[in-house]
Amino acid sequence: MSSQILNAQKVKQKIRRIALEIIERTYAEEKVVIVGIKNSGFELAQRICDELKRFENKEYSCYSMLINKTSPLETPIETDVNGDELYNSIIIIVDDVQNSGKTMAFAVKHFLQYRVKSIQTCVLIDRRHNLFPVRADYVGLSLSTTLKEHVTVDTEDGNISVSLS
Repeated sequence: MSSQILNAQKVKQKIRRIALEIIERTYAEEKVVIVGIKNSGFELAQRICDELKRFENKEYSCYSMLINKTSPLETPIETDVNGDELYNSIIIIVDDVQNSGKTMAFAVKHFLQYRVKSIQTCVLIDRRHNLFPVRADYVGLSLSTTLKEHVTVDTEDGNISVSLS
């Protein structure tokens, strides 16, 4: 049995708050690149970029990243961002749920090969089961769960909602 944690309206509020936090922390920066981990993370990244552009007349770039979440070493990481665009920029990596931190650790590792100013992380839900030394800089909701519980981010019909089962 699953129960809804965040409905579409609450998710919009979380995205708006995250966007405002990003603006506060990066206000003096020229280049901010948002990279969303496919699928739900990229959907969130696009929404965050849209909110950023609503609040601030500054260019924010949004790109996608594909990581094999179960076996990240078996498949090369793919991204549609050009390495030249990353030079001296702030990169914010976005994912839907952070459980152990494994996916985010591999995403961060990928961008360490570029000369960036900083790498920051953003998640809609942080489950706090960190096994890897990656913490989210921007969090929509911190949720204490058991390891047996499952968090689902649904992006159907243009709305985003979060459920726990």
